[in-house]
Amino acid sequence: MDQALAIYLPMDRRHALATGIPLPARTQGAVLFADIAGFTPLTETLTRELGPRRGAEELPRQLNLIYDALIREVDRYGGSVIDFAGDAITCWFDQDTGRRATACGLAMQEAMRAFATVELPSGSTAAMAMKVAAASGVVQRLLVGDPQVQLMDVLAGATLTRMAAAEQVAQKGEVVLDEVTADRLGALLDIPRWRSDEQGARFAVVAGLRESVAPHPWPPLASGSLHPEALRPWLLPTVYERLQAGQGEFLTELRPAVALFLRFGGIDYDADPEAGQKLDGFVRQVQALLIPYEGTLLQLTIAEKGSYLYAAFGAPIAHEDDARRAALTALQLRSLCEGLPFMTHVQMGLTRGTMRTGAYGGSTRRTYGSLGDEVNLAARLMQHARPGQIIASGRVQRATPSLFTWQPLEEIRVKGKREPIPIFALVGTDRSTTIHLQEPRYTLPLVGRKAELAMVEEKIAQVLAGHGQLVNITAEAGMGKSRLVAEVIRHATRAGLQGYGGECQSFGINTPYLVWQSIWRAFFALDENSSLKIQQKMVERQLARLNPALLPRLPLIGSVLNLPLPDTPFTRTLSAAQRKQFREALLVDVLKARAATSPLLLVLEDAHWLDPLSQDLLDNIARAIRQARVLLVLACRPPEALARPAPQALSLPYASEIPLASLTPQEAVQLMDGKLAEWQATHDKPLPGPVVEQ
Repeated sequence: MDQALAIYLPMDRRHALATGIPLPARTQGAVLFADIAGFTPLTETLTRELGPRRGAEELPRQLNLIYDALIREVDRYGGSVIDFAGDAITCWFDQDTGRRATACGLAMQEAMRAFATVELPSGSTAAMAMKVAAASGVVQRLLVGDPQVQLMDVLAGATLTRMAAAEQVAQKGEVVLDEVTADRLGALLDIPRWRSDEQGARFAVVAGLRESVAPHPWPPLASGSLHPEALRPWLLPTVYERLQAGQGEFLTELRPAVALFLRFGGIDYDADPEAGQKLDGFVRQVQALLIPYEGTLLQLTIAEKGSYLYAAFGAPIAHEDDARRAALTALQLRSLCEGLPFMTHVQMGLTRGTMRTGAYGGSTRRTYGSLGDEVNLAARLMQHARPGQIIASGRVQRATPSLFTWQPLEEIRVKGKREPIPIFALVGTDRSTTIHLQEPRYTLPLVGRKAELAMVEEKIAQVLAGHGQLVNITAEAGMGKSRLVAEVIRHATRAGLQGYGGECQSFGINTPYLVWQSIWRAFFALDENSSLKIQQKMVERQLARLNPALLPRLPLIGSVLNLPLPDTPFTRTLSAAQRKQFREALLVDVLKARAATSPLLLVLEDAHWLDPLSQDLLDNIARAIRQARVLLVLACRPPEALARPAPQALSLPYASEIPLASLTPQEAVQLMDGKLAEWQATHDKPLPGPVVEQ
């Protein structure tokens, strides 16, 4: 079992863990980058010829044969595959002047010749090729990420920049070295030609070595030298749990997913002694943002001219709303980067489509990934974006048209696409979901529910008389909770109540105050498209208007507003428990102050997904509104379906439950007649008779 887990770690990291000798943060050696071309066309050909299922079964066999042959050479020359970047691998040869890396690159090209033409089960063939680039020198060997999520080995520094420049001029079938490494190896190299890039840097195209370089294979590790718990931090939790449960690897499959690429700069890995800490802190925050949406950080690549990370939504865990989750994450990542003073040139790209997902690699080094043409497109959209801009493909926009504010952009042409690509800039969430609740627009009147509406009218009257009320609308999914909530909003709005609403999410049960964020941001009239500074000033002004004495406690509500607010001398001294206590008291105070001037409606939909802190805040607000003009409305599934104990607020004497039963047969007929009439009013011909009968 330890071998099944260990192959997800670089070879030198495994030996460091087994021997207890840590890897140095700064070291010297050679870095090699091997980029394989042809996997995406191979995937498309297999899918076309064999179908999605058989094609997905044949694909990993072909991939693993190729990676096995290449990684075998890396192991033989004492290298370590640090990470996979799409169909490419980055390898490190510690304490190497470039001799072993160059010999390895040439051996990899020799091994690759066996796969230049891959024969497929149908008898057709697919062409495969690879280019190799290498450079030598000093690198920063950084370890970043939250151990509870995943630790990531990262190489950074000028040596990586030189290697990346060499890769840009390399062509298929070649091994290319930067000038520093080529000069260092001198007469050892057979160099038929040199190339230069646009900056004038020179690179050697190496045809062979004039003397042999002895292999330097890794010694085998003793069985049992690596305990699963020691390996766990380096694996994605889903991968680790699956392997530990004896279920085997995630098999390669073609599945819909969303790719998010983010480019960032601003960290000097050679000159800044805090570079590692800055990157680690940033990666940990990115991982924390991904967790609620069940996105997965798959790749982190560091370069002088722009580092980037790649996160996937829908692999390995799929959801119907992965496009929405990815867009929300992108907006939060932009806010995160805006709040980091060292961060510069942040660009993002989002795409949605069918991707090749699963475990891949060789028998001694593997990874989990989500690859394909859509992933490549996301990277190109990231490159096309302006600093601070999020560009998404048309598929992402079409999947979330009413949830976000989208700005159409001029179509672009990208490599590998015959037709121009429609693209959109993600501006922010739809303002109607974050500002005051609007009176709902339904073309058909509410059918039935007369007794329920009568109770709602009674509760609104009590609120207007100064007696706060809580109404809990309960029913299973699809029974009409949202439709009745819409009617409650309509009646309350016409009675003069100012409405604010939030919706719990299935991915938010561990995200503090998620449902309250839209409510309180609307309460303080915050526009997320404004700068952080403007939003901070707006909160300060709004709070001062309600009660200037509350200003010293202002930073406590930053987490509820999803807004960074610097501590005051008062808040800096508070413990976590005290901060929570004072935060809830502050929100109750401002709510009651506002209700004194205007009656309020607060709506929490899908409350069965309340996170614990949101539930605590609900309980505190509910207890405080007894003599306030506030109507609290919850919509949730029946109490027995709740994931945790029901809120204490539901047991208050002024709390009422409205359980929804099925419509009567007569009401169901009335509803269907209305739906049919509505359809026929907007179409030239009636529905076919069999459809109507069904």
